[in-house]
Amino acid sequence: MATLLGGRDPDDTESPGPSGAPFNPGALPVAKDDGVAIPAVRPGKKDAKAIWDVSELVDDFDDDSSEEGEDGSGLRIPTYEFMYKQAINTADAFLGMAHNKDPGSRSCEDMVLKIHLPGTRSMRELDLEVETDRLRLRSATYKLNLYLPHKVDADEGKAEWDQKLETLKVTARIRDEEY
Repeated sequence: MATLLGGRDPDDTESPGPSGAPFNPGALPVAKDDGVAIPAVRPGKKDAKAIWDVSELVDDFDDDSSEEGEDGSGLRIPTYEFMYKQAINTADAFLGMAHNKDPGSRSCEDMVLKIHLPGTRSMRELDLEVETDRLRLRSATYKLNLYLPHKVDADEGKAEWDQKLETLKVTARIRDEEY
């Protein structure tokens, strides 16, 4: 408003620079070399989209993710599938009385893992280890190291061998914890 009336704004304390241009970062003088070493640019990553380098990923767990279905030792990785079991009664099923049950896996009490092991004759050929968050299975032909989708009670559970289907069925109780 003051410029329209021809006067200066009394609250304006900014003064234009020596050339009449306002003060900005481009108006700063460039300093000479002060002898401080500038770090060299690191060589680029092999994969431009990679977040981490392979050397930064440390895990004490054997990784069985290979494209041929075999790990480095020549053992085959068996096929497997997860299923879940809920403990419901007739009031839950027909009357809808259970308010804390839904079809999701978080409402289930047991986790069932079926591992298909063709060519395996008995359960004695298998070495099975179940921990709270992972499962390890090893035989002369197969090897499976697997993180579990839910924490389980490693001490309570059972493993059943189906000779006809050559399948190992591992049932473990899901730990009831806050998610």
